[in-house]
Amino acid sequence: MKKIAGFLAFFMLFSLAPRMIEAAEPVQYPNEVQVSVLLSSNFPMLLDGTYELHNIDNNSKTVIPQNTNLSVKSDSTGITVSYPGFSKKAKNGFNLRELKGSKKLAIFNSTTEMRRGASTSYEVVKTFKSGESADYNFSFTNGSGELWYNVTSGSSTGWILSKTATLSEVPSLAIAKVNNNLSYRGSFYLDPNGSQVQLINKLDMEDYLKGVVPSEMPASWNMEALKAQAIAARSYAANMMMLTSTAASQVYRGYTAETTRTNTAIKETTGLMVKYNGKPIQAFFHSTSGGKTANVGDVWNSDQSYFPYLVSVPDPYEKAPLSNWSETFAASTIVQKFGFSSNAQLLNITLDKKGVNGEVRGVTVQTSEGTKTITGNENVIRKLFPLNNSSVYNMLYSNWFDIADLSKSGGSVSVQTSSGSMTLDDLKGQTVQTSSGRITLSDSKVSIQTSNGIITNEGSGISSITLEGKGWGHRIGMSQYGAKGFAENGYTATQIITHYFKGTTVSK
Repeated sequence: MKKIAGFLAFFMLFSLAPRMIEAAEPVQYPNEVQVSVLLSSNFPMLLDGTYELHNIDNNSKTVIPQNTNLSVKSDSTGITVSYPGFSKKAKNGFNLRELKGSKKLAIFNSTTEMRRGASTSYEVVKTFKSGESADYNFSFTNGSGELWYNVTSGSSTGWILSKTATLSEVPSLAIAKVNNNLSYRGSFYLDPNGSQVQLINKLDMEDYLKGVVPSEMPASWNMEALKAQAIAARSYAANMMMLTSTAASQVYRGYTAETTRTNTAIKETTGLMVKYNGKPIQAFFHSTSGGKTANVGDVWNSDQSYFPYLVSVPDPYEKAPLSNWSETFAASTIVQKFGFSSNAQLLNITLDKKGVNGEVRGVTVQTSEGTKTITGNENVIRKLFPLNNSSVYNMLYSNWFDIADLSKSGGSVSVQTSSGSMTLDDLKGQTVQTSSGRITLSDSKVSIQTSNGIITNEGSGISSITLEGKGWGHRIGMSQYGAKGFAENGYTATQIITHYFKGTTVSK
């Protein structure tokens, strides 16, 4: 009778104990975005959350408790992930997936048997390996004074000795800090890339935008401008298979960058994208247009007919530090960019301004070593005029510019011809009479007989060039400073977007 009573009491304890409604499982993202955030051969990760490490080689899975410092290393044979008491290697890399669900996990620190009851006399239901986990339900101390945990794994529920496992909370927010001093939401893929590891952050689109919007636009700006930035960034990302964390895609600084205002802008525009004929567009944006945005065909090698929504529009409210600019370059810098020696004399420079606003698509230089023309998109043209400023990517601000001044070295020469006296800036190519007959000069540096004796002409090359231009960036699509101006003048985010992207709509 005592045995029956004890069994009934135990049965009631088991039946009435609280159960977790949701098991801890790897998070599935409704609209997954993948962002390459780091490329390195050796780096640490501090996991403030509970993650499952999935070895792609053998499909083994290990739960890593929160506040664990991971060490990630790569060599020619694969990637090694380790922390105190644990080390695994995989040639094909690892998935590091955030877990959410139940509030606690039992993480096994050795091979563990799950039994039907809270005693070693009960039948074994399942065996766990070190590093595996199960959902913790509640605890029970048996008649022998042993503490047992009731756990659930898949469809099986049973009992494990407490000393074989560590209980770990599963926080609602998992954050991983990487050695680039940035923290990120979501999960990760540790991808072998030569002798290095490419760390790819995988997370939901809306959480991704929380790290983009404040990195691309000051959080203090007008809320409608922030909303426009969120809509444009969401549309851009929706058209990309893989993003980078730099301006090569759009700047992403993860959880570290998040602010309350930009998170609000994202939440209030959830799912909204820029669409043309019902399909999301790749909504490009830039810092400063200079008063007018550009036709995509005038700055990139793109067929304008394919992008009817990426056309030049006025930017009446834009006020920015680089709406107008001026820069001066030494001639020696320019000639070297064109492949000539630093000693080459720059004789002339001309621009091929084919864009609808005067955007430059080609530059020709004449030098003492020859003539050369370079044509290309805005990136090619801007790199011909290097700036010693990494914040503007060490190149000219835009390809919308003109020559404001050419400063020449040396002086001009007055010569006597059969038609009278004339002034020449350059003697190269001129035909002159010498004691040996008529010759054509191959250089401007010549010795000349004058009434006062022989003088040496040092030529009249260009010493420096001053450019004046407008805007910063490729100038395609939405101007960020322009969006700020529109917002400050009462325009909504949708009105801002549809101004910059002609013929588009904004919808989910």
